[in-house]
Amino acid sequence: MFTQSNKQVFWGALLILLGVLLLLQAVGVLGALSDLAWSLLFVTAGGVFLYIFLSAVQERWWAAIPGFALLGLAAAVLFSRIAPPALSGLSGALFLGSIGLGFLAVFVTNPRHWWAIIPGGTLISLAGVTALDVVRAEFLNPGSVLFIGLGITFGVLGALSGYLNQNLRWAYIPAAILLIVGFVIATPFAGALTWLWPLALIALGAYLILRRSRAFPLSWLDVAGNQIDKAQIGKADAPTVLETQEGDVSKDEPAPPSR
Repeated sequence: MFTQSNKQVFWGALLILLGVLLLLQAVGVLGALSDLAWSLLFVTAGGVFLYIFLSAVQERWWAAIPGFALLGLAAAVLFSRIAPPALSGLSGALFLGSIGLGFLAVFVTNPRHWWAIIPGGTLISLAGVTALDVVRAEFLNPGSVLFIGLGITFGVLGALSGYLNQNLRWAYIPAAILLIVGFVIATPFAGALTWLWPLALIALGAYLILRRSRAFPLSWLDVAGNQIDKAQIGKADAPTVLETQEGDVSKDEPAPPSR
């Protein structure tokens, strides 16, 4: 059990170890083992934070963030040491991604902390952008990847409304905006918009016309023609003024005398 006294012992031992490492590095004793020593320190501290987190995930959810961050920092230090020079920049992506995983661990173990999805997805998206900048993938736009990652983050948050029993559908609005920006505006094929927008408008207009014609098969000309025909038929059936007057006169005239 991580009691108050154990906390003091842990922080005291960690500070002493940190001071010893800094002193050894200052006098040049560590040498080539400096990166390994720092990695072991970060791994130890991260492991302790993860132990605190896993011992009571509901109350000590906060410990997942520094725990994953320290483990990611250890991985970044080692990777920068052993990786080729061209890929050493990926250590930053490892560190950012590890912090994002810490936030996602908070949500997975405590779904009521749904807000952790936003920083988690943001940091993982930034890690992807950093990785693309290092590997120099010409066919992908780092800005587009960032917007798409953020859009997916908010989209997932909105999709979890039913699971969390909360109205988080507002997240679909920023998700749609970010995805549109990522797929259209920030795409490396932005020059194609000159042709895509007119074609999209033509297709949408044609769809609306076809849908209207199916719902109302008679055109407005046919409807107008039917109204005119009905009016003419009504006039033909109605008696004229002359016929009405002749009928009235015939009724008033006396019948001829019988012989």
